[in-house]
Amino acid sequence: YKVTWIAATLGEKMGLSPSKIKNLIAGSFLHDVGKIATPDNILLKPGKLTEEEMIIMKEHVTHGEDIVKNLGWFSDSLHVVSSHHEKWNGTGYPRKLSGENIPIEARVFAVADVFDALCSKRPYKDEVEISEVMNYIKAQSGSHFDPSIVSQFEDLAPLMYEKTHGIGEQDAKKLLQPLIDKYFSVDLLD
Repeated sequence: YKVTWIAATLGEKMGLSPSKIKNLIAGSFLHDVGKIATPDNILLKPGKLTEEEMIIMKEHVTHGEDIVKNLGWFSDSLHVVSSHHEKWNGTGYPRKLSGENIPIEARVFAVADVFDALCSKRPYKDEVEISEVMNYIKAQSGSHFDPSIVSQFEDLAPLMYEKTHGIGEQDAKKLLQPLIDKYFSVDLLD
């Protein structure tokens, strides 16, 4: 819910069309669906993955594509699922897309995803201070991330952090619900 709110809010600030924001929201929810095919010993491993484990981890993108492309209207979210690990300079995966060849929804989501991942504690890492997170994102502008998105994100980052840091699932749902109401007819707060 947090990363979806971050991505959709950034997408709105950038002036994305309602259909692209809708795709961004759905893609944010589904971006890692392919990880259901990744063994738990890799997904939950504390610490750095080996080269062989990383190859298996990267397969979650193609597994996700296979799942999402057959999900009816969710197939519009395929851009985020298939391209969220691509990098602006072409060194990402799985297709080594670069620049504007990466769908805009995936470029927006990549910034939101890295921001949320770094600001949050995970089984394999502790959370990182917001200042370090922003230094990293700015340093990756033009290599990992689209510079125009980083530029817009810099203004939003303090609000993103304030609204999402340390919140639980119910609060994250409440944060996201107005965007869901705007772009969908779904109630997250059942």
